[in-house]
Amino acid sequence: MILLERMEEGTKFFWKNWPQHITLVDIFAVDWENANLQDKLEDLLANLKAFKIVVADDTSFGLPTEPATVTLFEKSTDLQSLHNNIIELLKNAGAVFNNPEYIGEGFVAHSTVQKDKHLKKGGAVKVSEVTIVDMFPNGDGLMRRILKTVRLIAE
Repeated sequence: MILLERMEEGTKFFWKNWPQHITLVDIFAVDWENANLQDKLEDLLANLKAFKIVVADDTSFGLPTEPATVTLFEKSTDLQSLHNNIIELLKNAGAVFNNPEYIGEGFVAHSTVQKDKHLKKGGAVKVSEVTIVDMFPNGDGLMRRILKTVRLIAE
Protein backbone atom coordinates (compact mmCIF):
# COMPACT_ATOMS: atom_id res chain seq x y z
CA MET A 1 0.00 0.00 0.00
CA ILE A 2 0.92 3.58 -0.43
CA LEU A 3 -0.63 5.26 2.59
CA LEU A 4 -1.66 8.86 2.02
CA GLU A 5 -2.05 9.27 5.78
CA ARG A 6 0.68 8.33 8.22
CA MET A 7 0.02 5.32 10.48
CA GLU A 8 2.43 3.83 12.97
CA GLU A 9 3.67 0.27 12.61
CA GLY A 10 1.57 -2.11 14.71
CA THR A 11 -1.61 -0.01 14.34
CA LYS A 12 -4.74 -2.15 13.97
CA PHE A 13 -7.96 -0.96 12.37
CA PHE A 14 -11.34 -2.33 11.27
CA TRP A 15 -11.52 -3.27 7.58
CA LYS A 16 -14.04 -0.50 6.84
CA ASN A 17 -11.82 2.18 8.44
CA TRP A 18 -8.96 2.25 5.93
CA PRO A 19 -6.87 5.41 5.85
CA GLN A 20 -6.68 7.00 2.43
CA HIS A 21 -4.31 4.87 0.34
CA ILE A 22 -3.34 3.52 -3.07
CA THR A 23 -3.42 -0.26 -3.36
CA LEU A 24 -0.26 -1.60 -5.04
CA VAL A 25 -1.25 -5.26 -4.89
CA ASP A 26 -4.73 -6.70 -4.41
CA ILE A 27 -5.37 -9.41 -1.81
CA PHE A 28 -3.13 -12.49 -2.05
CA ALA A 29 -2.17 -15.53 -0.02
CA VAL A 30 1.45 -16.51 0.59
CA ASP A 31 3.59 -18.10 3.29
CA TRP A 32 4.88 -14.67 4.30
CA GLU A 33 7.25 -15.61 7.11
CA ASN A 34 8.75 -18.79 5.65
CA ALA A 35 9.44 -16.99 2.38
CA ASN A 36 11.16 -14.19 4.34
CA LEU A 37 9.16 -11.72 2.25
CA GLN A 38 9.41 -8.70 4.50
CA ASP A 39 13.22 -8.72 4.24
CA LYS A 40 13.06 -9.36 0.48
CA LEU A 41 10.59 -6.54 -0.01
CA GLU A 42 12.73 -4.17 2.04
CA ASP A 43 15.75 -5.11 -0.12
CA LEU A 44 13.75 -4.49 -3.29
CA LEU A 45 12.54 -1.08 -2.12
CA ALA A 46 15.91 0.02 -0.72
CA ASN A 47 17.18 0.95 -4.19
CA LEU A 48 14.06 2.67 -5.53
CA LYS A 49 13.74 6.44 -5.71
CA ALA A 50 10.67 8.36 -4.59
CA PHE A 51 8.52 9.73 -7.40
CA LYS A 52 5.31 11.64 -8.02
CA ILE A 53 2.09 10.56 -9.66
CA VAL A 54 -0.67 12.81 -10.98
CA VAL A 55 -4.30 12.60 -9.90
CA ALA A 56 -6.70 11.96 -12.81
CA ASP A 57 -10.48 11.47 -12.93
CA ASP A 58 -13.00 9.87 -10.60
CA THR A 59 -14.89 6.73 -11.57
CA SER A 60 -16.77 3.88 -9.89
CA PHE A 61 -15.55 0.36 -9.14
CA GLY A 62 -17.50 -2.58 -7.82
CA LEU A 63 -21.02 -3.83 -8.26
CA PRO A 64 -23.67 -1.50 -9.73
CA THR A 65 -25.70 -2.02 -6.56
CA GLU A 66 -22.73 -1.10 -4.32
CA PRO A 67 -20.40 1.14 -6.32
CA ALA A 68 -17.31 2.64 -4.74
CA THR A 69 -16.18 6.03 -6.02
CA VAL A 70 -12.45 6.04 -6.68
CA THR A 71 -9.92 8.55 -7.92
CA LEU A 72 -7.67 7.29 -10.70
CA PHE A 73 -4.07 8.30 -11.37
CA GLU A 74 -2.42 9.04 -14.68
CA LYS A 75 -0.35 6.17 -16.05
CA SER A 76 3.10 6.26 -14.50
CA THR A 77 6.08 4.18 -15.55
CA ASP A 78 7.52 4.47 -12.03
CA LEU A 79 4.32 3.28 -10.35
CA GLN A 80 3.75 0.46 -12.84
CA SER A 81 7.36 -0.66 -12.37
CA LEU A 82 6.98 -0.63 -8.57
CA HIS A 83 3.81 -2.72 -8.88
CA ASN A 84 5.42 -5.15 -11.34
CA ASN A 85 8.52 -5.62 -9.18
CA ILE A 86 6.43 -6.40 -6.10
CA ILE A 87 4.22 -8.79 -8.08
CA GLU A 88 7.29 -10.62 -9.41
CA LEU A 89 8.69 -10.96 -5.88
CA LEU A 90 5.38 -12.36 -4.64
CA LYS A 91 4.96 -14.75 -7.58
CA ASN A 92 8.47 -16.11 -6.98
CA ALA A 93 7.41 -16.82 -3.38
CA GLY A 94 4.34 -18.75 -4.56
CA ALA A 95 1.68 -16.07 -3.96
CA VAL A 96 -1.85 -16.82 -5.08
CA PHE A 97 -3.78 -13.69 -6.06
CA ASN A 98 -7.52 -13.36 -5.38
CA ASN A 99 -7.98 -11.25 -8.52
CA PRO A 100 -5.10 -11.94 -10.92
CA GLU A 101 -6.82 -9.86 -13.60
CA TYR A 102 -5.82 -6.76 -11.60
CA ILE A 103 -2.08 -7.40 -11.60
CA GLY A 104 0.50 -6.51 -14.23
CA GLU A 105 -1.23 -4.95 -17.24
CA GLY A 106 -4.54 -5.07 -15.34
CA PHE A 107 -3.25 -2.84 -12.54
CA VAL A 108 -5.24 0.39 -12.23
CA ALA A 109 -3.82 2.81 -9.66
CA HIS A 110 -6.64 4.32 -7.62
CA SER A 111 -7.61 5.67 -4.23
CA THR A 112 -11.09 5.22 -2.80
CA VAL A 113 -12.88 8.51 -2.22
CA GLN A 114 -13.77 8.90 1.43
CA LYS A 115 -16.45 11.22 2.79
CA ASP A 116 -13.96 13.74 4.15
CA LYS A 117 -10.98 13.00 1.88
CA HIS A 118 -10.90 13.46 -1.89
CA LEU A 119 -7.84 14.02 -4.06
CA LYS A 120 -8.06 16.89 -6.55
CA LYS A 121 -7.68 16.24 -10.28
CA GLY A 122 -4.32 17.47 -11.55
CA GLY A 123 -2.73 17.35 -8.11
CA ALA A 124 0.41 15.37 -7.42
CA VAL A 125 0.97 12.63 -4.87
CA LYS A 126 4.52 11.87 -3.78
CA VAL A 127 5.25 8.17 -3.49
CA SER A 128 8.04 8.09 -0.92
CA GLU A 129 7.23 4.93 1.03
CA VAL A 130 5.42 1.62 0.80
CA THR A 131 3.48 0.12 3.69
CA ILE A 132 2.98 -3.59 4.27
CA VAL A 133 -0.46 -4.38 5.69
CA ASP A 134 -1.53 -7.67 7.25
CA MET A 135 -5.04 -8.27 5.91
CA PHE A 136 -5.78 -11.09 8.41
CA PRO A 137 -3.93 -10.35 11.67
CA ASN A 138 -4.19 -13.35 13.98
CA GLY A 139 -6.58 -14.92 11.45
CA ASP A 140 -9.14 -12.10 11.83
CA GLY A 141 -10.43 -11.11 8.38
CA LEU A 142 -12.26 -8.09 9.81
CA MET A 143 -9.13 -6.36 11.06
CA ARG A 144 -6.02 -4.94 9.42
CA ARG A 145 -2.57 -4.25 10.93
CA ILE A 146 0.31 -2.09 9.74
CA LEU A 147 3.37 -4.37 9.65
CA LYS A 148 6.09 -2.16 8.25
CA THR A 149 6.58 1.08 6.31
CA VAL A 150 9.63 1.20 4.05
CA ARG A 151 10.93 4.53 2.81
CA LEU A 152 12.15 4.94 -0.75
CA ILE A 153 15.28 6.94 -1.58
CA ALA A 154 14.54 10.69 -1.54
CA GLU A 155 14.19 12.37 -4.91
